[in-house]
Amino acid sequence: MTRLDRYLAREMLLPFAAALVFLTQLLLASQMLAQADVLFGAGVSPLDFLRILADLVPHLLEYVLPVAFLLGAVLGVGRLTEDREVVALSSLGISPAALVRVPLLLGAAVSAVALFIALVVAPAGLHDARRRVDDLIRRNLQGEVRAGVFYDEIPGMTLYAARTGPDGFHDLLIADRTNPSASLVTFARSGRIEAGTDGGLVLVLQDGEVHREEPGVQDYVVARFARARADLGLGAALDSRNQIATSSSTFEMSPGQILRESESGDDENRRYWKTFLWRRIAVPLGILAFGLLAVPIASFRRGGRAFGYAVSLLSVVGYYALLRVGEGLGHDGVLPPWLAANVANLAVVALAGVLLGVLARRGTGAVR
Repeated sequence: MTRLDRYLAREMLLPFAAALVFLTQLLLASQMLAQADVLFGAGVSPLDFLRILADLVPHLLEYVLPVAFLLGAVLGVGRLTEDREVVALSSLGISPAALVRVPLLLGAAVSAVALFIALVVAPAGLHDARRRVDDLIRRNLQGEVRAGVFYDEIPGMTLYAARTGPDGFHDLLIADRTNPSASLVTFARSGRIEAGTDGGLVLVLQDGEVHREEPGVQDYVVARFARARADLGLGAALDSRNQIATSSSTFEMSPGQILRESESGDDENRRYWKTFLWRRIAVPLGILAFGLLAVPIASFRRGGRAFGYAVSLLSVVGYYALLRVGEGLGHDGVLPPWLAANVANLAVVALAGVLLGVLARRGTGAVR
């Protein structure tokens, strides 16, 4: 890289880093608010909180990196434009279009990092975050049942424990009214909430008995047990409280898992998963497209930094709108999955090509 390239790279990297930190913090704050009832529960330690946030960062970077890079590139080149340094370069015969080399090189590096994050780091982080949030929900639910107090937050169920502690509940009573025609009453010496094999939550009971009574029948059934697992609808409680699981379950999947899904089912299912995989690849590649677009935006602007912010954000909004349109075309089979997922990238590259062509035709007089 020439001295000019290194100089421009430094001008771009500072606003890029600032935008990256700010936008990541903003999205993390929104995730914290969405899960506030879980993350700020009584059973949550500071270490649990930090681990979940760290797990979420790679997924959030999938969205933040393209926006932060475009802002950094526009503001970096724009600073040279505002201070007339581009005009000085033009007097030396260097066209503004020649400056695109630096955003493109940096964009390639950031794009490679973003691709690795999207395909490897983010799925693993989301999986770990969901597992940790599930565990916190389990601990919070167990902490919500207090000794000597009837707990009726589970629909159709009432729980009562004479004693509670870190090891679970003791002298437990459970009234099950989910089936009005055959209500159940369960007594157990002890019990605790554990993760089920299907990812939900179950109540594991020790040394107890179940009483069942049906209307119109004099006798009722009594069944004794040494150990039992009771599904009290805690799986539904888990699903409703874990916003990470409901909003990003498909993003937990690795490329290999997505490919396996795309090989089964009907044509519609195969198109959906292939388009989804290409979308995971297309967004990091979009950083390269933004690298081409940054110099024309910075060179043509006339309203200072506010103009740069506005056009950059409008470009990102338009990009993601086209990304969704492309996804729909891929799902419907109108375009091949690889092409449908890259509709937004191709549109940005085409726009950048036109604007760079204008800059090249104007030559050294493009910016005044």
